[in-house]
Amino acid sequence: NDKDDLFGSEEPTQPDLFDDDEDEEEGHLQGAIPVRTNSDHDRVPFNTPAVGCALDDTKTTALLNAAKESAQLKKSVGWVNGDKKAKEAASIEIPNYTRVGEGYSSYIIYTIQTTLGDSPKTTVQRRYNDFFVLHQLIVENYLPRGIIVPPVPEKNFMGTAKVRFGGSNENAQDQSLFIKRRQAALERYLIRLMAHNLISKDETLRRFLQEEDPPRPNPNASGIKGFMKSMETMVTKATARINEMDDWYEDKQNHILEMEETLKKILAVVDNIVADRRDLATKSASFSTTCLHLGEGEDNASLRRAITKLSELEQNLSGVHTEMANGDLFVFGETVKDYISIIQSAKAAFDERVKAFSLWESAQSTLAKKRDAKNKATLQGK
Repeated sequence: NDKDDLFGSEEPTQPDLFDDDEDEEEGHLQGAIPVRTNSDHDRVPFNTPAVGCALDDTKTTALLNAAKESAQLKKSVGWVNGDKKAKEAASIEIPNYTRVGEGYSSYIIYTIQTTLGDSPKTTVQRRYNDFFVLHQLIVENYLPRGIIVPPVPEKNFMGTAKVRFGGSNENAQDQSLFIKRRQAALERYLIRLMAHNLISKDETLRRFLQEEDPPRPNPNASGIKGFMKSMETMVTKATARINEMDDWYEDKQNHILEMEETLKKILAVVDNIVADRRDLATKSASFSTTCLHLGEGEDNASLRRAITKLSELEQNLSGVHTEMANGDLFVFGETVKDYISIIQSAKAAFDERVKAFSLWESAQSTLAKKRDAKNKATLQGK
């Protein structure tokens, strides 16, 4: 079904990202997490069937699904409770934003309107840093269990600098475009969190959406402790190695790496197309202005009318090019970026498996050393 509204309320024909299949009773772990059993290893939980399906399909099918999802992602999402007998509806949107302050100290506040089930609509205001803290808290709770967490829009220091220091009209347009892209990305992030069968019930997420004060960061994850922990994680990822004995994991890891590389190439092409369309829009607008001035100085009435019509045509073409550029950027480009971020989240889940294996090896080594020490002490009669 074709939908004019990208976030229509109708049920999509393809499953949403991070949304569990309600009809699949068999293959759930603890009544909530779908699992895969087509491997030689133990049952592996996969809380994101859409990602799992994409990994099993060819790259072409995955990219087609990505394009379809961009026209099917909806603002009204649902999730299933533990007994699967009751469904609550959630509606989330970020309708507007407000700029606070000027210069270096300025920042953007996003207004979030949420309706959970039969509860009245709540409105809260959050900065981007609040979203980032929320994501850190959710990752701490779920990623160590191998659960793929929907990715938060990444930090963009260049975009933030333009918002704080931009002054010209061109910079003002860039500021508006950057803020609108982030606004839409943050809204999609919240929608995916609420579509997640487990995270949607998280108390931290509920407080973020309904309470005036946002959740505070974990003291152990901020400051010097947070920096040391992040450095430890980076070192572990760089040095930890695992001789993969399971073909299923190896195939999936290779597949997502190939998908990531392909999607990055597609994103580069889309960015070039958007840049070319914007350049065409700028040149058409400039040509339209030139024709308008030329027509004003023309004495022949019929020729003046023809030049004026040409100016109007070029102005309309400029608007068409701009509209097409925005469509390519917000519909296709942003969808590809989302899928790249999702793949990176899946890679983070695989990294947790490597980290667990590294910890297991370290524990084995420590245990062996202690046993050797005990045996030496026993032989010495201590």
